[in-house]
Amino acid sequence: MTQAPLGFSVYLGLFASLMLALACNAFLDIQYGSFSREMIFWTVIIGWTMMIGWRQNRKPTASGKAWQKGVLFFGLFLFFFVFLRIWDMPRAGLYLLVMLQASYNCVTTGRRELNLGLLVSLALVLFATSHYRADWTMLFYLAPYVVALVFTLVAEQIQRRGDDLRRQSLGRSSSQGQGVAILAATAAILLVGGGLYKLTPQVSWPYLEWQYGQISPRNSGGDLEQQGSTGQNGADKPTDGGGQNQAPGSGESGPGLPSSSWPTPAEMRAAAKRPNMPGWQAKAIEQLADVSESVQQTLQPVVVAVIDLWEALKQWLKQYWLAALLGLLALLLLIILIAFGALLREVPWIAWLLTQWDYLRLGILARHAEGERGASQYYRAMSRLFALQDAPRQATVNTREYLSQIGRRHRDLHKSAAEMTWLFEQARYGSKPIGKDRIERMRALYRELYRRL
Repeated sequence: MTQAPLGFSVYLGLFASLMLALACNAFLDIQYGSFSREMIFWTVIIGWTMMIGWRQNRKPTASGKAWQKGVLFFGLFLFFFVFLRIWDMPRAGLYLLVMLQASYNCVTTGRRELNLGLLVSLALVLFATSHYRADWTMLFYLAPYVVALVFTLVAEQIQRRGDDLRRQSLGRSSSQGQGVAILAATAAILLVGGGLYKLTPQVSWPYLEWQYGQISPRNSGGDLEQQGSTGQNGADKPTDGGGQNQAPGSGESGPGLPSSSWPTPAEMRAAAKRPNMPGWQAKAIEQLADVSESVQQTLQPVVVAVIDLWEALKQWLKQYWLAALLGLLALLLLIILIAFGALLREVPWIAWLLTQWDYLRLGILARHAEGERGASQYYRAMSRLFALQDAPRQATVNTREYLSQIGRRHRDLHKSAAEMTWLFEQARYGSKPIGKDRIERMRALYRELYRRL
């Protein structure tokens, strides 16, 4: 069986993944002003080779293989005469890998080639994020890369499943339906992954941090020298900011130690003013700083009020801890009793006792209410009576549906149950109030049903 061709959305996702991964690496040279030129060059190379691969149909053609060899020789020429002169190793070797992937794009027609391209993009991202120049401003390209990567994988899976269903049913799949499914699945995966990322411990070199736990230093074999706390001889060293040591994760970091907290508005504005920062990114960072500052100013009184309430609650608990504990135990006991009561109603012998009580109270002593309430009492008693005979009434079933259920299980009692149901509907939904004679008729019908069951 021939493999299904990759759809346009898959090629678009692969192109976006590779370009965003390259943007992360080109962003490392933002201070030299070459970011725009590099991105234009890679857009042409990756876009053209991706277009060649998209025009292949299921299987690489002779023209695709010819373009692959041409791009490969062009990449080797750039490596020896351009990349090595500008970046040297290992950066030049990384861009040689990109050119090899560009040549492979010309024959990308199946799932194997797609996965290889995504793996190359992941390698590019890992190289960029591990570089010493990488900081939080790279998130403008790193976060969209994660979205593009998940989108590409989901699009390939949904398209392949759609092609399988089309071949089996000889029908035509809906492109709009596949698009909605791709977007929904991508959003769901990103939400679940983001939630798990938020809840689990994350590595921030050289510390392992978790917002719900403690911060512990990660020693890789040698002595881990705390930043700004000890010198070469182990004595305490004051910092420049008043002689106090800075704790890890406090938002301030020394050379070589990236900060683990979100930057302040002042740090954001300073990052936006870096030389050769793209205009759109600088404006976005300025707006993010304004939003962060306004949120801090708005939430500060709320945080202070919450802290005051928390302190007051702690003082109250210290004074009335016994009463609070007894109240909590009483609440738990009440919840347990309510749950136990609901459970007992499902036990057959409890239902049998309730049925006997109904017959004693309604059938023999005639201790029923007047009007609609009385009719409801007799109808509920009939429902409990049939529930003992394997005909329980579900909460979503109306009176007519329940009557049909009774008729299927107890045909000999269908006439009496139908009259009881009709009297109940007249009392519940009728325009005139039900009289005592009809209540007595329901009592007689209930006594008859009880004797026959």
